[in-house]
Amino acid sequence: MSQPGPLDDALWQQVQRSVPILCVDVVPYRRGGDRLEVGLIRRTFAETSDEVWCHLGGRVRHGETTDEAVRRHLVDTLDLADPARAEIGVDPQPHHVMQWFPGTLRAGPTYGDDPRKHALSLCFALDLGRELSARSGGEGRDLRWFAAPDVQGPDLWPGTAHLVAATLAGAALT
Repeated sequence: MSQPGPLDDALWQQVQRSVPILCVDVVPYRRGGDRLEVGLIRRTFAETSDEVWCHLGGRVRHGETTDEAVRRHLVDTLDLADPARAEIGVDPQPHHVMQWFPGTLRAGPTYGDDPRKHALSLCFALDLGRELSARSGGEGRDLRWFAAPDVQGPDLWPGTAHLVAATLAGAALT
């Protein structure tokens, strides 16, 4: 049985307005002694023209497993020579589940804001090693390491601070 192809733009817009979209989000982390750091990407969102620091991830494609989706987003976003470095395993269980809503639909400190869609995100904390950067041509222009308690501020995508804190707590890293 063949997999259906991508939806045309008009139909995809209708789907995003009609049903929640399943996504995976990843919080890369590393330890340096007692210091826990998380990697965030700098990106510009076309819908808002905002340039912000953000976790990485995105939707799960039809027929794709969770671990395949995580690896695809890692490869598409990071300069990761060996995708197998992402020790996520088969049938991974998320460290947190995040809900994203268009800003006018629902607001709250534990929800994320996504002007495009209502989404449910399976969130994973992954130790990807010390040397990591944004992939040239990927969605992130840069990757920066932040001390875990310092992931906050106005230049973060709305919901990223909560996603990082809850995912790290769910992975028993904080």
